[in-house]
Amino acid sequence: MPLFSRKRSRTSRQASTSPEALRLLSGYVLHMSITALGDGDITPLYEEYVNDPRLGGFERQELTIAFRILRTRRPSPAPAASG
Repeated sequence: MPLFSRKRSRTSRQASTSPEALRLLSGYVLHMSITALGDGDITPLYEEYVNDPRLGGFERQELTIAFRILRTRRPSPAPAASG
């Protein structure tokens, strides 16, 4: 079940994906998303998460794709209050 990549073969996904690794990946992506919304730098989080030995190659690739997507997005400035 890829989160971001769409061109993965079924056999390579099944070989490395465990329910624990997918839960871990989901939590990491969620944490990076929330940090990015707060205009925080997600690079240190990514560097820590991608080195987690519990993640397989597929999960690391998904995490990298999420990181690239989140890094390029910038929160829009809040609208000015009219008074």
